[in-house]
Amino acid sequence: METNLTELTGAYAGAWLPWIMIPLIFYILPFPVFALVFLWIERENVDQETGEQET
Repeated sequence: METNLTELTGAYAGAWLPWIMIPLIFYILPFPVFALVFLWIERENVDQETGEQET
């Protein structure tokens, strides 16, 4: 069985890409995003608290 390299266009990967991205964007990505937002908010609170203690 001989493989013709002109038939390997990668079009099959493009058809599956949206179905792979949906769980990635909606199930996996929110965890690091919310973690970074939480740490950013907490860092601001710590900066304000230390600023108040120094004065």
